[in-house]
Amino acid sequence: MDGVERGENATLVQHPLNHQIQFKVRPDPDWTQRIGEAWAGALVNSRRESAGIIAVMEGRLVIADPNNSEGAITAEVVAGEYEVVLTVAHLGSEATYDYEEYVSHAFALRRDNEGVTTIEPLTDEHGTELGVEGTITTFAGEGVIARIAADYPDLRIWTIPRLLSAVSPEANLPDSKSVRAPTKDGSSVLIAVEAGSGRQDYPLFRLADAKGNTVGVLVDFFVDNRPYDE
Repeated sequence: MDGVERGENATLVQHPLNHQIQFKVRPDPDWTQRIGEAWAGALVNSRRESAGIIAVMEGRLVIADPNNSEGAITAEVVAGEYEVVLTVAHLGSEATYDYEEYVSHAFALRRDNEGVTTIEPLTDEHGTELGVEGTITTFAGEGVIARIAADYPDLRIWTIPRLLSAVSPEANLPDSKSVRAPTKDGSSVLIAVEAGSGRQDYPLFRLADAKGNTVGVLVDFFVDNRPYDE
């Protein structure tokens, strides 16, 4: 999968499985099909799983790699509780000893929403399309990443195993793709996700309802897990 083509006019494309949803994307039919299937939970060789709930009560959802604070993106969203959902794709086969799993997409969606009708690139005030860089991606309310960093100063370099070990020392989940990390006082939570399979530069997409309200943000980690013969 080559990703979103840039430099051309965006196009509205109908969702492959739901005619009530349109995507505002660059003209890349292959990408459009894959993100549509990922959103619908129908992507081949993959499964859907919930990573947990975060509170975004001030309406500012932060998406960032904590190891790269300058690259943090803050999206203005409808205030509320957001569920972080992962699409976990797999490559290879256990029979041939090359089976691997990667998070191909992740989105934070307001739990009490009235339905998503538009998926389009998340942009800044100048219309520049936004993305996040890094090997770990966190979803949190504003200020939560800094609070957890202060609570666990020995983290230094954030990874899923190190964060899991810090917040849940008794846990034994070496293959976990995400971590729900609360502040020590339990008042706030972030969800950290192991990002893709090494690209480290991932586009963000705005999820909007019929009234134009932003009710979620989706990250595409560019994992192409289709069988080799397709």
